Amino acid sequence: MQTLFQDLRYGIRMLLKNPGFTAVAVITLALGIGANTAIFSVVNSVLLGSLPYADADRLAIVWEAHRGRNRLENVINLGNFFDWKEQNNVFEDMASFYDSSFILTSDGEPEEVPSQVATTNLFSLLGVHAILGRTFTPDDGKDGQPRVVVISYPLWQRRFGGDPNIVGRKLISQGRETTVIGVLPAKFAWHIKKGSNTKKSAELWSPWQVSEDTRMRRGRFAMAVARIKPGISYTQAQAEMNTIGARLSQQYPDFNTGWGVNVVPLRTQVAGEIRLALLLLLGAVGFLLLIACANVANLLLARAAVRQPEIAVRAALGAGRGRIVRQLLTESLLLAGIGGAAGLFLAWLGTDLLVKLSPPELLDLPKVEISGTVLGFTLAVSLLTGIIFGLIPAFTSSRFDLHGSLKEGGRGSSGTRSGWIRKVLVIIEVTLALVLLIGSGLLIRSFIRLQSVDPGFNADKLLTMRVSLPMRKYESERKRIDFFKQAIEQIEALPGVEAAGAISFLPFAVPHSGTLVEFEGRPKMPPGQGAGTGVCVTDANYFRAMQIPLKRGRLYTELEASEMRHVVVINEEFARKHFPNEDPIGKRVTIYMKDQNLPNEIIGIVGNSKHAGLDSEIEPMSYWPHPELTYPFMTFVIRAKEDAGSIASAATGVIKSLDAEQPVSDLRTMEGLLSRSVARARFNTILLTIFAGVALLLAVIGIYGVMAYTVEQRTHEIGVRIALGARGVDILKQVIKEGTILGVVGVTLGLMASLALTWLMKSLLFQVDTKDPLTFAVVGFALFFVAILACYIPARRAAKVDPMLALRYE
Repeated sequence: MQTLFQDLRYGIRMLLKNPGFTAVAVITLALGIGANTAIFSVVNSVLLGSLPYADADRLAIVWEAHRGRNRLENVINLGNFFDWKEQNNVFEDMASFYDSSFILTSDGEPEEVPSQVATTNLFSLLGVHAILGRTFTPDDGKDGQPRVVVISYPLWQRRFGGDPNIVGRKLISQGRETTVIGVLPAKFAWHIKKGSNTKKSAELWSPWQVSEDTRMRRGRFAMAVARIKPGISYTQAQAEMNTIGARLSQQYPDFNTGWGVNVVPLRTQVAGEIRLALLLLLGAVGFLLLIACANVANLLLARAAVRQPEIAVRAALGAGRGRIVRQLLTESLLLAGIGGAAGLFLAWLGTDLLVKLSPPELLDLPKVEISGTVLGFTLAVSLLTGIIFGLIPAFTSSRFDLHGSLKEGGRGSSGTRSGWIRKVLVIIEVTLALVLLIGSGLLIRSFIRLQSVDPGFNADKLLTMRVSLPMRKYESERKRIDFFKQAIEQIEALPGVEAAGAISFLPFAVPHSGTLVEFEGRPKMPPGQGAGTGVCVTDANYFRAMQIPLKRGRLYTELEASEMRHVVVINEEFARKHFPNEDPIGKRVTIYMKDQNLPNEIIGIVGNSKHAGLDSEIEPMSYWPHPELTYPFMTFVIRAKEDAGSIASAATGVIKSLDAEQPVSDLRTMEGLLSRSVARARFNTILLTIFAGVALLLAVIGIYGVMAYTVEQRTHEIGVRIALGARGVDILKQVIKEGTILGVVGVTLGLMASLALTWLMKSLLFQVDTKDPLTFAVVGFALFFVAILACYIPARRAAKVDPMLALRYE
């Protein structure tokens, strides 16, 4: 122990004696360790941290997917759900739920609260208990029982001020009296994303007693969660559900043919697409740390050459090789410890910045914390880093000719022996930096192409806001139609408004409905082979407000927008796919969305527009006028003459004037929605570009350092050559040639490594091949050019060596 303290004291003195070297090494390590810690803290929170449910690793989301479609849909049919529940032997229990919204009109301003309607066993299945009151019992929600709700901790704090007497409090929800029976824990959150759904996490839950009507084979709108029995694997659960799904397809061929069942671990469902992006970013910062280690190792090798006389003296006084290696490793670990502490501070700043830079729906975390696990990770990385960059210099420095070192004064022999190691380290730096730069280049090209996609409408100066009417207050279809019609008319009359319309499912905000469609005069297709279409409900002004062009035919008349006249407007993709060789105008189609499905006449064709996102495929779409399917909720799209935000207050005022208790939600611009739709791509691109930029900087510093050190070691040789008649330009070429060789080897290996690794990014790219030749060529040439520039300054210095000074120096 005493020897260890001696090594530590001596190591500290040596680091303080060389403050420039220490500062550069610490900053380099802090960048590498800090980036790794920041990304790992996010990975730990999203992918590794415990979920706020009992035995969360046994929870799974169970949902249906159509085998003939390219997208997965985490929605289910209630009839199938209850058959799954009754026939399976792999789940302890299953619960169902669906997203909704409740309008609270008591205890403050009217507010639309994101909610869920859930079977009464949801919370017991999740193993979640109320911190105040209770959760649901089997009798809650039955006819004759009082209306009850469970609320989230954030809603309790925000709207009710954390009232300790909240349990038993009466609320006015959906125009009816409701009793709060419980408050859930602060860390509890339950929000299963549906496709491109950006709906907020639920804050209020009501019990759902599923009726026989709801259990019919008609429509898919709910979601399901299950708890797997102990000892049963996800693979076994999936196999059993495949068997049940096949049996139900035979039992209900008209409804279930082509549909399968998916069992997805809850953590996988929650992490979603961010999982791969985070793992790739973690790999990227791992590369960055390796580059930092190579740089510091090069610094230590250079420093070891200067310290060769000191080490030789210690050896002459009796210090063995092991003792010298231990001393040098102690200094390396000291450097790593200081760099780790600085990196932890950078990570503390960086994690908050990561959460602020990323949209909420990307990470879906209130806060990413530097937890004990993260601290342990940082300590382990720091120790491992110290060993990695310290071993090579320590062993290299401890191998020397004692007599030669004392005689040479520390010059020449040490530099020669370690020179090839330093060059190998530089090649590694260039290789890893090129991999990161090519990955960044691919993401940048992908992001540029994504942003250049035409959504099919004009998002400029477009304000959107959602209004959901309480069914108890607006129980008739006529009342709902009239409310939205009056609201549109009054909003269009506002100063500064150019046009206003409404739609049921706003593009880039929520998924649209989808269903089967049949064509009059054509034979009915076999089960599972029928044609499909997306369905949205709009008013007469929606296409004008969005500036979606009419291609053929006409739009709804005022009468068709007010009364059911069985008409429908389709998009170009619907016409191309379902009427490839005929004119669809005037044709009649039956779209299965309600109890009485009557044929609708196609009156017009509008331009294609994106719905799920800029990277989504164009789908066949049918647009119904509001009387055909009267949803209680609609989203207004309001085109301003100037700035979209300038009309927000007046537009919400119109809703208040029509109904003082009617709240407005999701007030945002369409430009904001478009920006949010590419947030994931933007986030990935920015982070990887930053890491690649730091990697490039470290690689350039590494090349410069090696060439500068080489020139310094060869000062006498260069002086002799100049004295014998060599020209400065010859010396310049010679030094640059050596650097060029390092660059060529590093770039070649980097290109090969990139070809082997970029396939991992395939799902993150849009219309860009993982082996895009332009990106590989441009990035490879750019890095090679920068490497040559890094060689130029040392080469220029070598070309100007004064032979008299060089020979006197020797």
